[in-house]
Amino acid sequence: MGFKSTAVKLSIFVAIVATLPGLPPFPTFPFKEFNVSQPPRLEGVLAPNQLLNDPELWFENILIAPESILVRGNSTYASIAGGKIVEITGDQQIRIITKFGVECQGFYHERECGHPLGIAFDTQGNNLIVVEPYFGIFQVHIKTGQKKLLVSLDQVIEGGKVSRKPGIPMNLEVAKNGDIYWSEMSSDFRFEDGLQAMLLNPSGRLVHYSRASGVNTVLIDEVFGASGVALSKDESFVLVAELGGQLIRRYYLKGPKAGTHDIFIDGLPGQIDNLVEDDTGIWAAVLIAVDSDNPSLSAKLASYPNVRKFLVRLMTIAELPFEYLYKKTGHHLALRVSHVIGNFISMSALFPKRGTVLRLDWEGNILAALHSDDGYTNFVAHAVQSGDYLLLGSPVHKAIRKVKLPEEVLRIVSHGRNTANTVNVDVNSDSKLKHVDL
Repeated sequence: MGFKSTAVKLSIFVAIVATLPGLPPFPTFPFKEFNVSQPPRLEGVLAPNQLLNDPELWFENILIAPESILVRGNSTYASIAGGKIVEITGDQQIRIITKFGVECQGFYHERECGHPLGIAFDTQGNNLIVVEPYFGIFQVHIKTGQKKLLVSLDQVIEGGKVSRKPGIPMNLEVAKNGDIYWSEMSSDFRFEDGLQAMLLNPSGRLVHYSRASGVNTVLIDEVFGASGVALSKDESFVLVAELGGQLIRRYYLKGPKAGTHDIFIDGLPGQIDNLVEDDTGIWAAVLIAVDSDNPSLSAKLASYPNVRKFLVRLMTIAELPFEYLYKKTGHHLALRVSHVIGNFISMSALFPKRGTVLRLDWEGNILAALHSDDGYTNFVAHAVQSGDYLLLGSPVHKAIRKVKLPEEVLRIVSHGRNTANTVNVDVNSDSKLKHVDL
């Protein structure tokens, strides 16, 4: 009776807090039920392996939280914690290209010192395009570091279901004419409150920015955590990964389906972050693994709007006194506590150890799945190929991780198909993982 009585009281308390009017949050879209597809079984092409285990750590404790990575010639570019974009040259030297915000006092200070996410090469001159979730989308000159704001977070973007300002811009891709396709994870919270954002009803967007007019156009609205973006080689469609939905959406830019969108691939074994395309396919990084043994909290709660509202209200209200103290006193302890509440990174110990990178073709088929089970190669935010190696970025780890690709995977990548429908690699062979200094 005691347990039942406690459960009843708790249910009543949750119901009251969740339904009281006038309390935050005030989301773009009202709380309601929605569904997320079940993750697939880890079998066949998705069968567990250890191909990402034992990575080489490149610039450990120097490249902190490398979110996105680009490779061009002998140079590698990365966005890292502390608001910095860096270049790693062929002679192993690191050069800071630019810095956003003020100097960082700690990881909790990112709202003021920056935390750049997606980066892409521009087609107009020697520039990078950078998504800075606290400051906007910028053009950055690679040599001088000069910044030009392209998309302000104070700018209301018209269109979609509801016109609104951006909340958490995430990633981008640049078209041949210089136009930018960029994703927004959520319109309702800032980046450091990502957990709250993922408990609300989907408010993410895929947006097109015209370089000629400077106008943003919403292509897809109500995306459940829009993240990675990729353009097909003929630019007939653009893809956007959906973190919470564990799927990838496709928006048609040309042809008879132009202006419409559909699902490119669904039921993926985790929450997909960045997408990196090449001629034969796409590398899709799994940020948080999801399977039958490790269900997604946001997916499980999708059909329980009152529980989600209660949790978001609880975290939001818990932050308020610390936000007030920081505003009044500037004390960094208050900022540190506020930052921890609702931050994905503070919850990282609760997420699965499995790390996964998928290789997809341009028809939406999984050609290969590379996994880890060592806990050192999980939380993969970005996977980019550099020769025979895969460079892995992460918001959690303190280095770029380098993994040698097996010959079987290299053949699949070069041909863009997998005739055996599975990657059958001897994970105990001496050739499984070899590392070289770039």
